[in-house]
Amino acid sequence: MAPVTPASAAEQGIAAQPQIQLGKTPAGWQEQPPGGMSTASFAISGEEGRKGEFSVMAFPGAGVAELDLINIVRQDAGLPALQETEFSRLIEKVDVGQEKGALIDFTGATSSTNTAAPNRVMLATLRHQGITWFFKLAGDSGLLTAQKPVLLDFLKSVSFVEGGPLPAQGPHFASTNTKRVNSAPAPAMEAATSATSGRPAWEIPSGWQETNATQMLLAKFAVTNQDGEAEVTVSSFPGEVGGLLANVNRWRNQVGLTPLTQDDLDKSISRLDVLGGTATLVDMNGRAAARGGKETRLVGVVWPRAGQTWFYKLTGDPAAAAREKDAFVKFVQSVRFPNG
Repeated sequence: MAPVTPASAAEQGIAAQPQIQLGKTPAGWQEQPPGGMSTASFAISGEEGRKGEFSVMAFPGAGVAELDLINIVRQDAGLPALQETEFSRLIEKVDVGQEKGALIDFTGATSSTNTAAPNRVMLATLRHQGITWFFKLAGDSGLLTAQKPVLLDFLKSVSFVEGGPLPAQGPHFASTNTKRVNSAPAPAMEAATSATSGRPAWEIPSGWQETNATQMLLAKFAVTNQDGEAEVTVSSFPGEVGGLLANVNRWRNQVGLTPLTQDDLDKSISRLDVLGGTATLVDMNGRAAARGGKETRLVGVVWPRAGQTWFYKLTGDPAAAAREKDAFVKFVQSVRFPNG
């Protein structure tokens, strides 16, 4: 199909940046409205009711590390983080348009509530003009085996229109099937705020040991007490990052729980008074695949503030997390930002 002819920058009041275009939609793929972190999404149907999904995500910023982003996806799939040496060994080079990208293929653990075939994820990455593009194919393992050649052909159809009009906060997705440029893509996730660019001050509880955090985390603490082990992490991303429901369900997935509906969410959260406003507190128990299926308690706080969403999370052995919950809440309430 002919490439999209976008509206002028003057009409949209936006800056010129590279714009992505995808080729003809493969058979069996149905384009869906983008949501959450995705700028494009397709539902895939296969034989015997097998399901899958293809999505495109964009992460602006030269400082965003591919490995950190891949490890977020692995965490959501119930898998442990990869080290740099493992990452280098597992990737394969693939064609993404006229450029070379990297593809990594991994199978997620089946949760205790799911007896279906294990989920499988194929994730292709391409860094182009300061933006890291993610092309994620996820779903039933058998379906993805059949879809891998389709994915590789589809990636070859990717192209970029240099200097196309895009919103200043991130890239747009241009569909060559609908000939439209989405006017309001989901906000792209950027690297967490660094210690030199607005890290808040807080009161660290006794017994918490700060450890090295990944690029996607602002801080990480190891917690050991007489009841076991836990950890606390802090991260911050621009915008709503998919919204409260999506983020609570992301956490629920990490401990093997089924997603909540909006009505269920309203019954499952509580409000927490924090500096200058109110945050959302959630508390859940399940079995975390990333911890070998061990019983796990997760206490989390979602705190929107000044165009950012802050995530504070306590996870670990249920008894240990229970003992640390009050300290965790006081830790969040002690946060003070350098700009007030």
